[in-house]
Amino acid sequence: MGNAPITFIYTNSYDTTTDLLVAKLGSERVFRFNFNLWRDYRIYVDGDRFEIANPAGRSVGDRDIAKVLWRKPMRRQHMLPDESLPRLESYLDEELWYAMRELVGLLWYQGKLVLVEPFADLRAGKLIQARVARRYFNVPRWKFACGMPAALRQPGPSVAKSLTSERVGTGAVLYTTPVVESDLDPSTPWMLQDLVAAEKDVTIAFVRDRLFAFELPREGFLERTVDWRRAALETITNDWPVHELPGEMTAKLFAFMQDMGLHYGRIDMLYGRGSYHFLEVNSGGEWGWLDAEGKHGLLDKMLEEISPDTPVHPLPFARSLRL
Repeated sequence: MGNAPITFIYTNSYDTTTDLLVAKLGSERVFRFNFNLWRDYRIYVDGDRFEIANPAGRSVGDRDIAKVLWRKPMRRQHMLPDESLPRLESYLDEELWYAMRELVGLLWYQGKLVLVEPFADLRAGKLIQARVARRYFNVPRWKFACGMPAALRQPGPSVAKSLTSERVGTGAVLYTTPVVESDLDPSTPWMLQDLVAAEKDVTIAFVRDRLFAFELPREGFLERTVDWRRAALETITNDWPVHELPGEMTAKLFAFMQDMGLHYGRIDMLYGRGSYHFLEVNSGGEWGWLDAEGKHGLLDKMLEEISPDTPVHPLPFARSLRL
């Protein structure tokens, strides 16, 4: 590598948001590591240095890296959940996964990791988020129950949600789905929440010191589903107009994200009858489709934060969450 600093992006080869970032920053300013293609790279790490070379022969070491962005690295068993990897291949994937996790950790320790915290859901997952969010927002009543029939007696309408988004069958996932609790198998783990009558989905990209809010009217798909992600599989729902947040809500969002200790997150809410209802914050949530053409400032802000030529605002290496 030359003397020009670069940004290291850790992702996979099926990541259109990273494609967009690389196109805007310039491929010479970015070193992209696609974990699902790890066999195409050469990797060396010891007590003093590391080096990674890509299929084109371009190499990078820790001294070349100004910033690190954790995007969407995925092991092959998670990218292809319906395929069974041979045991040896699975073992090799896990070995490389561990080594790359440590390499990113070294760069984090050096103050180079920006915006997205790896594995943030391990310390601040959906159940913790819902408790912290009560300080600031309306949070629909929720519960997680397994093996407790008495817990499944909610008289009003509920929805079942997935905590993990893992497959429930070949090519199938559990989207947010209206349910009658008494019809559910009490021996099964269930994440349940009150059904909220809402006019819009609102998603807010929090990027360190700025908010970018967008909305999606729900009347176009409510007859088929309450989950816009499922509707997106059937119709085009990529047109999310800008949503104007009131000042009070903006202040609450900043306070909430400070409490969560996150520099980045996509916050999902429902809006109805003049009120916002908090659903979750995705600490590595996709954002590219919201401003792919750079019309709303979100794309420019992301480029500013990850560019190797701008000041580094590193993630703190260690945090505690105040409950």
